[in-house]
Amino acid sequence: MTPLLSVDGLTLKTGDKTLVSDLSFSLGAGERMGLIGESGSGKSLTAMAVTGLLPKSIVPAGSILLDGQQVVGTLERTLNGLRGSSVAVVFQEPLTALDPLMKIGTQVAGPLGRRLAREGKSPPRREVDREVLQFLDHVALPQPERIANSYPHEISGGQRQRVAIAMALACKPKLLIADEPTTALDVTTQAEILKLLDSLVRELGMALLFISHDLPVVATVVDRVTVLRNGRAVEEGPVKAVFDQPRHDYTKTLVEAARSFDNALEGTA
Repeated sequence: MTPLLSVDGLTLKTGDKTLVSDLSFSLGAGERMGLIGESGSGKSLTAMAVTGLLPKSIVPAGSILLDGQQVVGTLERTLNGLRGSSVAVVFQEPLTALDPLMKIGTQVAGPLGRRLAREGKSPPRREVDREVLQFLDHVALPQPERIANSYPHEISGGQRQRVAIAMALACKPKLLIADEPTTALDVTTQAEILKLLDSLVRELGMALLFISHDLPVVATVVDRVTVLRNGRAVEEGPVKAVFDQPRHDYTKTLVEAARSFDNALEGTA
């Protein structure tokens, strides 16, 4: 079966500096994969490359096939057709991703409207508004009507992240990229968002590329992982095998740090 996403020999450079080097992985329809590593390891840059959103100062080489379409070197108008239909992204801090001057309902209606147009539909505004409320309810937001009529600063960080997930789901993408989606949240809200992502991905049959530096977080939502260090893949495999018996020294360090942190938390409980 042809993978939904196939990254082959991806290299990202800015000037003489190599940011990601010879990275390869694939992701099939409905599969879940984690990209893990410390800050600066190339995780988010890889996500930007997959969606064709790299800044002009970063030059990609290699191949990225997304839903049968080559991304590297492809014109922006072609890539725009992939965004939303083939891939959607949930970013780390939704407060910066959301328009502060636009009500939540209007922002969710944007990608929803584009998806409906793609499907050849042009429903009246009241039907779009009703579907917006359904998406807000789908991501377990209380009082969807109130949320829809609020501005981003008027709701909590966890609620903003749920809105960002609703916007991504409104596109009905084949692949969802979650780029550090819980980093800015407290532990309780983080667990709620992870549970929500897990259930929605299963329910909708989407593939998931989950990006994080937090190994325990990754372990709850993916089946296999690729570990990046300084832009290179140093280890990959089923998540349980990599976390229980890491082979590379860098992975061992990440696992030991995560276990020490968990033990410290248990000691203060």
